[in-house]
Amino acid sequence: MAMISDAVRGIGMQDEDRYVEYTFLLRTLLMDDRDLAMTVSARRRLSILGRGVNDAEAYIARIDPLFTEVRARYVDALHRVKPKSKWLRTIIGTAIQETCETHGPDHPLVAELCAVQKRWPVRAGRSIARKVEQAEQEVANLRGTAPDRQYAAAVCALATRYYEAGRYDAMIDAYDGLVAELDSLDLDERAMTLFEDLVANAYYNHGEVTRAAPLLASLYAKGAERRRPDIPFEDLIDGAFLHLSTGRCYLATGQFSAAETVLRDSAERLRRHDDKLDNEHFHLLRHRTTYELGSALWKQGGKREAAECFQEAHELLVESRFANEKTATVYHSAKTYSLL
Repeated sequence: MAMISDAVRGIGMQDEDRYVEYTFLLRTLLMDDRDLAMTVSARRRLSILGRGVNDAEAYIARIDPLFTEVRARYVDALHRVKPKSKWLRTIIGTAIQETCETHGPDHPLVAELCAVQKRWPVRAGRSIARKVEQAEQEVANLRGTAPDRQYAAAVCALATRYYEAGRYDAMIDAYDGLVAELDSLDLDERAMTLFEDLVANAYYNHGEVTRAAPLLASLYAKGAERRRPDIPFEDLIDGAFLHLSTGRCYLATGQFSAAETVLRDSAERLRRHDDKLDNEHFHLLRHRTTYELGSALWKQGGKREAAECFQEAHELLVESRFANEKTATVYHSAKTYSLL
């Protein structure tokens, strides 16, 4: 099989033509992959799909379902060859999030990725087992006797230990149990917000978008102070991170209009502070929020405005001292795809 990267070399080829060409080649790769398991070794299949992912990252938009389909096939191959891979644990949450965005959270492809995530090899070493046991005992000792803030923190620590031990379902059960208890715990507003935010981000980072969505919606509803026109710059930054997470979670759960509302409001507020673009956190929020707004618009059929957002995000990135070629490629390919 020829390497895809060597197949497209038309000098002067327009972006749209190159995109169509890579789409054809990657779809061919996916069709060929059906036979790879029977004709090549698992490692050879992983190598071929790894090159396919590299080409998808270089030329295919993240909002294109083809991108997440190629990556899902790569995840499957990686899990079969290297089930203990640290890289697999690094990318699986993002793979699930973005596949939810392109296919919807109930799609079989999302279920396949979630099954991979739940099949982590359990770490049975004495040290990690002892740490889990100690964390479980701490939660049991604090339940009903210690200040509720201390108890909630212990549950979160236990969830982290479960993750380190490869016990994914136990981790989610711990977070689910804490969420069910939150309203009955004696927590002040600041502590409640802290734990909602912590658990929401844990859910979202692992691709548990349907669990994260109501928590993020609650945090957004309570954060009206962070949406004032005269909000101090430092508070603007904190609020904008929450708004970006909320918008992305809405995208991943198919709530495209709600995503647009949150992201457009945040983008307009951020634009008023463009004199702060030399601040790295602000710059990140500025281009990422604009890009995600474009995704929400594209999902609702607003191709032209979506393309304008993708272009703006791209320009913000490449014309900055914080320029990042990989992210700039993501934004450029999104614009190309949105105009096909």
